[in-house]
Amino acid sequence: MKYQVICHQHIFESERYFDQCHASTVEVLPDGTPVAAWFGGRHEKSPDVAIWFSRRMGGEWTPPVRVADVEGVPCWNPVLFCHQDRLMLFYKVGHEIPQWQTMVITSDDGGITWSEPRELVEGDFGGRGPVKNKPIHLKDGSILAPASVETASDWTAFVDHSEDGVHWTKSENVPFDARTYSGMGMIQPTLWQDEAGTVHMFLRSTEGAILSSESTDGGRSWSPARRTSLPNNNCGIDLVRMEDGRIVLVYNPVSGNWAARSPIAFAVSEDNGRTFSEPQILDHVPCDKNEEQAEFSYPAIVSRGNDLYITYTWKRRTIAFWQIRMEPVAQPAADGISDGVWVTMVTPFTKDGKEIDYPAVERLVNWYIEQGVDGLFAVCQSSEMFYLSREERRKLGKFVVEKAAGRVPVVVSGHVSEDLEEQIAELRDSRDSGAQAVVLVSNRLAAPEESDEVWKERAQKILDAIPDCVFGIYECPYPYKRLMSPELLKWCASTGRFAFIKDTCCDLEQMKEKLEAISGSSIKLFNANSATILESMRMGAAGFCGVMANFHPRIYLELTHNWKGNRQRAEMCQHFATVTSFCELQMYPICAKYHLNLCGVPMELAARVKSDRDFTTLRKIETQALHQLYLDWERHFLRG
Repeated sequence: MKYQVICHQHIFESERYFDQCHASTVEVLPDGTPVAAWFGGRHEKSPDVAIWFSRRMGGEWTPPVRVADVEGVPCWNPVLFCHQDRLMLFYKVGHEIPQWQTMVITSDDGGITWSEPRELVEGDFGGRGPVKNKPIHLKDGSILAPASVETASDWTAFVDHSEDGVHWTKSENVPFDARTYSGMGMIQPTLWQDEAGTVHMFLRSTEGAILSSESTDGGRSWSPARRTSLPNNNCGIDLVRMEDGRIVLVYNPVSGNWAARSPIAFAVSEDNGRTFSEPQILDHVPCDKNEEQAEFSYPAIVSRGNDLYITYTWKRRTIAFWQIRMEPVAQPAADGISDGVWVTMVTPFTKDGKEIDYPAVERLVNWYIEQGVDGLFAVCQSSEMFYLSREERRKLGKFVVEKAAGRVPVVVSGHVSEDLEEQIAELRDSRDSGAQAVVLVSNRLAAPEESDEVWKERAQKILDAIPDCVFGIYECPYPYKRLMSPELLKWCASTGRFAFIKDTCCDLEQMKEKLEAISGSSIKLFNANSATILESMRMGAAGFCGVMANFHPRIYLELTHNWKGNRQRAEMCQHFATVTSFCELQMYPICAKYHLNLCGVPMELAARVKSDRDFTTLRKIETQALHQLYLDWERHFLRG
C-alpha cells in the first residue's frame, strides 16, 4: 500500500477557544472545500459545550465559530453531511446520553450561514439519526444514518432511513445476543454499501473487537452482530468506501473495554471489508490505559477520488486533520478470489432425498456468510455433485450465486462426465451461474494411467472452448485422486486463466513445491487438510477450503486471518482443528448436516451418497459433543 501525505495539521490552536474539544466530523463540499465541526467547552457534559465549525481555505483552517448552542445544556457529537448541494449538521442536545435529542441545521452557502435548529424527529428522546458517523447515500439516492441508543444497561444500534433528508424511518435494531457477550453491547455504527447493494455496518463494542452486521434490504433489517478480527477499545471508529471500492477504516488498533486510545491508525481493505492491511499509524503516545495526554480518538473520514480526509480528537485540546492521497490501484481481478476460508457447501435435500431443499440452501448460504466465511464453493463433492443431475447442478450453482448476492464470492464446479464435450457443456452451465470462477476437477481430465500431457491437452481444449471464464482446480478424491504436479501447475499459471487450486495432497513438502511453482502467478493455493493449515499458511497458502468449515468456520477464520498476530493462539486453534477434523469420518456429509441443525440451520439429514438411517444414536452423541466443545471453545477462547 502506497500513499502520500498531502497535509497534516491541527485545525486550531490548543486551548485558545475552549478548554476541551472532542468528537469531530469532516466533510468535503461540492467545490472541494474541506469543512469540519466538533464540540467544545470546559469539558464533556459541561453546560457551556457548543458545536464549533471551521472551513479550510487556501491551505489553512478558518478560526472556529460557534454554530449551535443551547443555554445551560451541553451539545454533543456533530455530524456533517452533504445532500443535494446542501450542507447538513446533525448534533445531540441533553445533559445525559439517554435523554439526547437530535437537532439539525442546514447551510446553503457551505457553512457561512445556518438555518434555525429543528428536531430531527419531533418528540424523540434517546437519539435518532446519526449518532457519531456520517450518513451514506444508497444507490437509489436515499439516505441511511447510522444510529444507536445508550442506556445504563443496554447499548443498541440501528439506522434511520430518509428519502428527502427531512422525514426519517427507524430500522429494526441490529440483533445482539447479550448472553454470548460480556458487555452492554454496541454503538456508533459506520456504514458502506457494496457494488451488489448489500449495506455493511461496523460497530464500536464493549467486547474488545469491532462488531459487524449486514443488510440486504436497504437497511430495514440486519443480520445478528458478530465479532470481527479487528480490535476495538470501546471507542469510536469510522470508515469510508472509496470510489474504487477500497474500504479505509480509521480506529485505535487496541483491544479492551475502555482501553487506551493510542495509537490511532488507518487500514485499507481491498476485499469489501473482509480483511485489512496492517494499521498505518497517524499518532501515538505509549500508554497502558486511557489517559488524556495520550488520547487520539473519535476519528471521522470521508474521501473524494483518491484523497482521504481524516479528523480526530488530539488530547482533547484540538482536532487533528490529515489529507492523504492513496496510490491508484487496478480494479479487482475478475476472479475475485479472496484469501481466507472457502467452505465446501453441503446440499440439503427433502426428507426422501429426491429433491433439493432450496429454502434450506438459502438458510445455509446466509449462515455461512454470517459466520464470516470469505467464499463459497458450490456444487462440489461435499454437495454430492456426482449424485446430482445436470439440471440440478445447473440450478443449484445459479441459486447459490443469487442468494449470496455479492456478499461473498462464489465458485462453482459440477463437471462429472467422462466425455470431454459433455464436460464442456457442464462447465458452461457453471459459467452461466455468474460465479467468480469455474472449478475443474483434476481427475476428470485424465485417467489414472494417463500423463500430464494428456491432462494439458484436454485442459487447453476447455480453455479454448470457454474463453470468457476464470478457472480453479480441485484435486477431488472421488473417483480417484489426481494430484497436480508442480510442473503441471506451472503450465496452468502460464495460461493466466487459473485463479486457485484446492489442494488435497495433505503433504507439506508437496505443498511447498506447488507454492514455489505458482509463486508470482494469479493462482492461490487453498489447503483442504485441517491438520496442516497453520504450517501451510506460513509457507504461503492463501487459506482453507475444506469440509470442516461446515462445522466451525470461525476456528479456520482465526487460523487463516490472524495466525501472524499471536503464535500461541494460532497453535491452539490448530490443535483444535486437527483433533475435531476426525468428525469428517463419521458419515460425512450427514454428520455435517446434523451439526448444522445444532447450529440453528434446520435441514433434513437426507443424503444421496449415504443413508441417514446409518447415522446412529452414538454418532449423534459424538457430534453433539463436538458442537458443545466448540461452543465452550468459542466462549472462553475466541471471545476471550
